[in-house]
Amino acid sequence: MSDDINWIEIDEERTDVEERHVPVITSPDVMTAGESYEVKVTVGISPHVMETDHYIEWIELWLADRKIGRFDLGPSEKMAEAVFSVMPEKDIIEATEYEVCNIHGVNVCAEDLKSAFTHLRAVVSCNVHGLWGSSKKVEVKE
Repeated sequence: MSDDINWIEIDEERTDVEERHVPVITSPDVMTAGESYEVKVTVGISPHVMETDHYIEWIELWLADRKIGRFDLGPSEKMAEAVFSVMPEKDIIEATEYEVCNIHGVNVCAEDLKSAFTHLRAVVSCNVHGLWGSSKKVEVKE
């Protein structure tokens, strides 16, 4: 992902511009690998305008490092929002954590995990104010 993205935390104080550009992710907090879920991304806690001279160009959604999809929008849309179908895969859980010690070498921290925490990340492009992003922590279970 680009370094030019303005990353906003949902639960931190925001400016008026941030309020209108932060992607708000609505999804279950826990997902089961192999099952399909509806994830909605709405742009702005205060809804973003969709006018000829100021609008959201697109919305992307990622799960971990995987791009789920991208919806192209324009000034003719009533709302800056998109609904994605997300199906987490089991290999997200199977990722193994390890640590490297300069004395003891590599140590595997977790094997045979039954669940893992990761993030949904939404990125949006405003034709006036550039790229904006936010994330939501989710648990993926077997």
